[in-house]
Amino acid sequence: MRWMLAMVLGWVMVGGVGRADDRPPARQPVLEETFEQYAVGAFPGRWEVRGDEAEARTIYRVAEEEAGNRFLRASAERQDIQIGLTKKFGPEQYPVLRWRWRVTRLPAGGDERAKPTNDSAAAVYVVFDSRIMPRAIKYVWSTTLPVGSTFTSPHYWRGKVVVLQSGPPASPAWRQETVNFYEDYKQLFGLILTDSDVTQSSAQADYDDLAVLPAAALHTLERNETTVASALGDEEEGHQNKY
Repeated sequence: MRWMLAMVLGWVMVGGVGRADDRPPARQPVLEETFEQYAVGAFPGRWEVRGDEAEARTIYRVAEEEAGNRFLRASAERQDIQIGLTKKFGPEQYPVLRWRWRVTRLPAGGDERAKPTNDSAAAVYVVFDSRIMPRAIKYVWSTTLPVGSTFTSPHYWRGKVVVLQSGPPASPAWRQETVNFYEDYKQLFGLILTDSDVTQSSAQADYDDLAVLPAAALHTLERNETTVASALGDEEEGHQNKY
């Protein structure tokens, strides 16, 4: 089986395992995108378009924050165009996908369970490519559905949807996501898409720091997150003691 990773901005091809000497060092990403190499306002040149290329260039543009960080901004007005990267690797060795995102505009009434309302503010696809009827997992930032919801796509019976974030964000800060798509595939089955064409509304989302990592990196990330959470807990306790 060939594997394809799809980000809501598009998709990332995942193919067969290469030779051992071609593989990146342990804990290093096999694929990484930070958007720093592109000019502000430009379409990210590494990314391929599925659909109308001219239209894709009106949706996806590199933007820059005041601090200088560059990221991809996706702004759709009744549009649905995917863009993506192509990369071959073994999902058993590199099962972790990490990225960060934020939304500033959600499609009104978006509910991914039904065809008439199947729009997402932001989504990242993982497509497990085969010659016949590929399977897919769509990780979404939903307008209305609860976090943790999983269900079959109303448009494609071999597609599964997983809700990671829901509703308007409490702050404009970036949200970090880390998923083990290989484990999710095994549980659910035993392209990067910002869209607003179905509900005829608009959606806007930002994406940054995409990386496909080996399984060993997941343990490092978990330890780092635990350390940060512990530090925050100590800080909150200190404030409580102070007051």
